[in-house]
Amino acid sequence: MSVFYLPFMFVRQKQNKSGVISVQVIDKSSGKYKLKKTIGSSTDATMIGQLVKEGELWIKNYKGINELDFEDQDKLFEQFIKEIKQVRVAGVELLPGKIFDEIGFNAVEDELFKKLVIARLCYPAS
Repeated sequence: MSVFYLPFMFVRQKQNKSGVISVQVIDKSSGKYKLKKTIGSSTDATMIGQLVKEGELWIKNYKGINELDFEDQDKLFEQFIKEIKQVRVAGVELLPGKIFDEIGFNAVEDELFKKLVIARLCYPAS
């Protein structure tokens, strides 16, 4: 009967004597059913579905719940990747990179050599 649950609050579809279905937000935090808001009523299934979504949104706003939208996540991921302009390794190379330079290994002007030495220092089992 109920479609959407949050702790103590949910959306209910209740059929009236006239056959019309009312969509209501119910609070049961006190142990008893308490009508918080009537969203609307209809006999049309599509409209009832819309009213249920409105009720769910009302509960989220009432409770102050924010959620992330994961619709079209592949598209959002591609957009995110396209916006990346530069990648820098900052964590691993900070201390060992500085030591590498201070002991004079930077005299060997080969970036791959530096990365291999730092990788061996940070991950000796590699």
